[in-house]
Amino acid sequence: SSESSLRHAILGGEFTYTARPDPMPGDLRMSWGLAVLILALFYSRAKKSNFQKLQFMAHAVRLPEGREEVRGLLSGACRPTDVSVRVEPSLNRAVAFAHALKLVKIEKGTSVSLTDTGAKMAISIVESGETMKDEALFLSEVAPKMTDALMKRVWRLEDLL
Repeated sequence: SSESSLRHAILGGEFTYTARPDPMPGDLRMSWGLAVLILALFYSRAKKSNFQKLQFMAHAVRLPEGREEVRGLLSGACRPTDVSVRVEPSLNRAVAFAHALKLVKIEKGTSVSLTDTGAKMAISIVESGETMKDEALFLSEVAPKMTDALMKRVWRLEDLL
């Protein structure tokens, strides 16, 4: 029968296997996460931010929908309960990596600030043209407007009460 001839061909044939890397979305790549961190700090007030704000921006910047939600929040078109929030594990790895490369300083385990080397890297990313263009535009608009009060409303969902 055709089933047995197929089975025979499969079991008796020669196969070779070549391992290939699985494609990885850009937002899961360390280089992308590191660039987002550097840009978020570059555009933040005093080139410094706490982990809560960085987590919020790292999640929002990933997708166009997330960027629009945050723009709506800042313009008053959206409430804090309308904006999705998520802890990005990749951000913690990016912070650790950036700290090891002396691109950022971690102060008292609560805030991250950009070093001069990190600022030079941010300028290089911005000046490169098309690389990270959408992300840089979004972070330049949003990062300076992130306040502790706004983050408290978003993360604690106090508007639900």
